[in-house]
Amino acid sequence: MSVLYLNCESKFDKNFQTFFVNTLLKLPVYDKLFNVLERLVFPILLSLISLVSYSQNRKVDSLNNSLNNYQGIDRYEILIGLVRAYASTNYDSALIYANDARDLAYEFGDSAKIVKASRIVGQLYNRLTRPKDAEELLLKTIGIAKRNNFRDEYKVMLNNLALAYTVQAKYDRALELNFQTLLLREEDKDKSDISISLNNIGLVYYKLKNFENALRFYERALQLKEEINDTYDLDRLLINIGLCYNELGDFSQALNYFEDAFKQCGDKCDPQIKVEGNHGLGVAYYGLNKYEESQKYYNISLRIAQQIGNRRFEAENLANLARLFIKQKKDGDAINVLKQCEKIAIASGYNEILIETFREFSSLYSHSKDFENASLYQNRYIHLKDSIYNEALIKNIAKVQTDYEERENKAIIATKEEVIQRQRSLNIAIGIIAVLAFLLIFVLVHTNRVRKRVNLQLTQANDLIELKNKELDKKVAEKTADLEVANESLSKVNEELDNFIYKTSHDIRGPLASLKGICNVALMDVKDNVALDYLNKLDITAEHLNTILTRLLIINQINNSAMKPELINFDAIVDEVLMLERKKGLPPLLNIRRDIQKNTRFHSDKEFIRIIMENLIDNAIKFYNDSNRIDPFVDIFVEQTPDEIKIRVIDNGIGISEAKPDKIFQMFSRASERSSTGGIGLYITKTATEKLGGSVGLNTTPQGYT
Repeated sequence: MSVLYLNCESKFDKNFQTFFVNTLLKLPVYDKLFNVLERLVFPILLSLISLVSYSQNRKVDSLNNSLNNYQGIDRYEILIGLVRAYASTNYDSALIYANDARDLAYEFGDSAKIVKASRIVGQLYNRLTRPKDAEELLLKTIGIAKRNNFRDEYKVMLNNLALAYTVQAKYDRALELNFQTLLLREEDKDKSDISISLNNIGLVYYKLKNFENALRFYERALQLKEEINDTYDLDRLLINIGLCYNELGDFSQALNYFEDAFKQCGDKCDPQIKVEGNHGLGVAYYGLNKYEESQKYYNISLRIAQQIGNRRFEAENLANLARLFIKQKKDGDAINVLKQCEKIAIASGYNEILIETFREFSSLYSHSKDFENASLYQNRYIHLKDSIYNEALIKNIAKVQTDYEERENKAIIATKEEVIQRQRSLNIAIGIIAVLAFLLIFVLVHTNRVRKRVNLQLTQANDLIELKNKELDKKVAEKTADLEVANESLSKVNEELDNFIYKTSHDIRGPLASLKGICNVALMDVKDNVALDYLNKLDITAEHLNTILTRLLIINQINNSAMKPELINFDAIVDEVLMLERKKGLPPLLNIRRDIQKNTRFHSDKEFIRIIMENLIDNAIKFYNDSNRIDPFVDIFVEQTPDEIKIRVIDNGIGISEAKPDKIFQMFSRASERSSTGGIGLYITKTATEKLGGSVGLNTTPQGYT
């Protein structure tokens, strides 16, 4: 019931009943029950809250009285007690007392107290969604903790500084600090703290959209918690795993984890858990195309986030509601919530949310043909995204990961060497015992000499075998290390290539857009026919270059996008593609026919399917046969078998002159001089098809059609 979403603190007095009146009367199922609730339930709840409030106020009053009776540094612990008293109910009041304690510690130069108070202030800044303030304060004081070897405080400060970096989208710094914290906690062998670090590392990878890696760390954290039966923050960890499955497109699995999370906390769910869990449910139902359910859970999460002052999730829920409204063609509602989201994200420094907001604004204004605003927000989106996900960030993250993996490998090697040394000592001891036993038997029974010699020879043979096995293990380890280095180098080269294509395409498109703009202005102003002819050719050439750059960006998108399976409507996709072709201009007398099997049930990534069909159909139309003796046609077939979908595009165009048909699917390979896109279209088709687990090829029909 709705009472579960309340954060019952001492501040709820007579306004408590007003909240229920305003909230519950909007829900039809409560209309008839409200009078009963008002007469019976509200008085009981108000009495309970009054008792809690009274107890809390007595504790605060007692501490304030004690504060007045102490002087100097003795006031420090009283101030810390007041911080704890307010920590669960009023972060602003807690922050005031924590800053007073910190000032007092600096006044008396007590390093331990300075570190403790600064750590608490940093935590409160993070809870108040003031990550910049948390970063500034913790950077000033974390060195004091390290120099004085305050290990426990240092670990917590590292953790809070990493959280501040994560919220501000400074992911390379956040990842580095989280790995440092993990190594310290692994040295202390505290599995509960280790699981917290693993969860935080997973969060950074989640923000970097590396969901497979994020899930790997989350599952390691869950495994540790299950080993020691640790329930601290288990509900939040389950929600994080559910959010990963959302991004990986497994929405049913995501719903299971959100359900487990709410079961874990039961009737005592923290409001923040309700915010995150309901937000995740909204994303899952959106992925399952259940938009009413999705909007319901987004609104629940938004309401609780506003109640507890969580600006970050308030902004995230607004962004998701905007995406939902755009899907439902409610453009006005979408603009309103996006403006709210943009305001919060800018004020609080939530760069990741701001990127998504700019992208949705651009998409919305493009849809409504407001190209000026669409261009404005597209430029903001590109600029902010490039400033965060830049080459330096990629290099720093790669370095942090490499450093951590190197430390892990060294630790594993050290452990193995320790085991080998123990085994070696044990073998020596066994050898000594064997020799002593041999001498004793030699004295007692002379006849056993032959038997003992055989045993000694067997022992030597085993030692030789063991030595050979060690040498073989060493060689295998060396080859494995070489292979890992080669794989890492190859991955880096591929990442650098993708980044180069993305950056280069974006950098060229700006000057290219300016060139086209100048051409358009010149075409309106210039009257000379020769000059107009040159300008037209220049404009056409610029448009061809723009098409090539767009296709290069599509290749980058295919290589780096996560697939989002949904039910595919092939008729709708073909309609969309043909509409684009008609805008470009179809050849005269070209007959386009389709034969799409009815009632197909096929789930895949809609955007990838559209890219594949657009390039195949565009290719067939572009290379049509312009002979007057032939009636040109393009036939589109889609048929489903129990195991796959087969798409065929058949035409009687000019044909393929290549001796090796597979060569036309390579980048920059052109089968005809009529190609104007640099030979990229069929390469895009092959890349997208293979990404979906399919195959593409060129065949000739018995009639000689392509």
